[in-house]
Amino acid sequence: MSRFFTTGGTLHHNSPSYVERESDKQLFDLLSQGEFCYVLTARQMGKSSSMVRAAMRLKEVGIDSLILDLTAIGQNLNIEQWYDGLLVKIGQTMHLEDELEDYWMDHPRMSPVQRWFQAVRNVILPRIDKKLVVFFDELDMVRSLPFPTDELFGAIRQCYNQRIEDPEYHKLTFCLLGVATPADLIKDPNATPFNIGHRVPLNDFSHEEALPLAKGLEELPGNHQKAERLLKQIHHWTHGHPYLTQRLCRAVIDKNSQKAKEKKEPEAWVDWVCREIFLSSRAREKDDNLLYVRERIRRSQLDQMMLLELYENVLNTAKAFSDDDTNPLISELFLSGLVRVEKNHLVVRNRIYAYVYNAEWIERVKPMAEIELTDGQRVRIKSSCSIGRTAASTLCLPDQKVSRRHAMIQKEKSNQLWLIDADSRNGTFHNGCKVTEPTLLRDKDQINIGPFCMIFHQTDAPRDDESGQTSMDKTVFDL
Repeated sequence: MSRFFTTGGTLHHNSPSYVERESDKQLFDLLSQGEFCYVLTARQMGKSSSMVRAAMRLKEVGIDSLILDLTAIGQNLNIEQWYDGLLVKIGQTMHLEDELEDYWMDHPRMSPVQRWFQAVRNVILPRIDKKLVVFFDELDMVRSLPFPTDELFGAIRQCYNQRIEDPEYHKLTFCLLGVATPADLIKDPNATPFNIGHRVPLNDFSHEEALPLAKGLEELPGNHQKAERLLKQIHHWTHGHPYLTQRLCRAVIDKNSQKAKEKKEPEAWVDWVCREIFLSSRAREKDDNLLYVRERIRRSQLDQMMLLELYENVLNTAKAFSDDDTNPLISELFLSGLVRVEKNHLVVRNRIYAYVYNAEWIERVKPMAEIELTDGQRVRIKSSCSIGRTAASTLCLPDQKVSRRHAMIQKEKSNQLWLIDADSRNGTFHNGCKVTEPTLLRDKDQINIGPFCMIFHQTDAPRDDESGQTSMDKTVFDL
């Protein structure tokens, strides 16, 4: 019976644990009307499962679907190999391998994207009588390709615009799914298809939507009312997050043992299981979703201090932050899955995340400061750091004008970071002046070492009138 619940991966369209949301109806309705749609949200929110279900429902009303999983095409390819790979996948699915390959080979003077879309127009559309929906799944993979893909999205937009002049294009529509924002995927606003398409949000399950899951909990001793109490407490912890809800439901069944008998109340049993699989220190290092959220935040290319400060404010609910899809920090929190919108304001997505990613976690991962290099890359500083030419340095500056052990940044007190030259051959410069003694760093200070010009960022750095200190309290050893 524990197989009733599915944790991870795509649910079969008729899976007993599939929870139908308002977004399922919205996606089906729009695609059946020939509208272009996109579903861009965090991982493990049920994108692929919704896509499969929509494809099956479309088939029931006489509309064909074609699913292109971009992870299966690969990324270590040139532009021609990539578009050809997409066409091969379509040919295999629609049994048009020879026709599409012939068209590709017969038009070498066309650009790859032009050949791809012309093959769709001149080979596929004339051979079908039904409407066709093309799903691009795992769309964020295009960000890893070694060539720009703006023209792909521009061509999708053109297919929509061509409907006015060419009725054949009424047969064709697209649905894009992935973990990204429109701005991540395309830089040219004039070519983007996202401003003519419909965004379909995937929200967490409401308690009412999740009620069919109670059937899978009836394996436990007791009646249907007890199963509903279990589900209500599960929803209390997960707020209907698709993966967390399925995982906790399944664990409540799988861990049914003597321990369950000791926990006479269903709510107490759910609380114990939740601690075991999500909240304990060991569980946090094992669960795929918790690891993904953590690494998404830690590896973000945005200003991590500002990102964590924003999340900290949301966590503390000291200030109501309005949803703003033009703010990249808010978009990053959404794509990590950490936050959701409630009454037009940001809140932590669920109680599990609030418990795991709490103030203590923020303090543990939050950098004290960052050094911004010329190319915009930021190096995060948790405490002290070494600067030099060798790879052993915290901040490696590979240039002969940089000494092997050139300088270091030393932490003093709670929020003071000092720049120290390590008797380098060519010197270290702070705001244009050569560093001859330990120098207290402040936000937006400039550091020059050899050909490298760097900017120091520390939003809570002491100001001139705060520190009252011009030298370090102790001598720095072991430079």
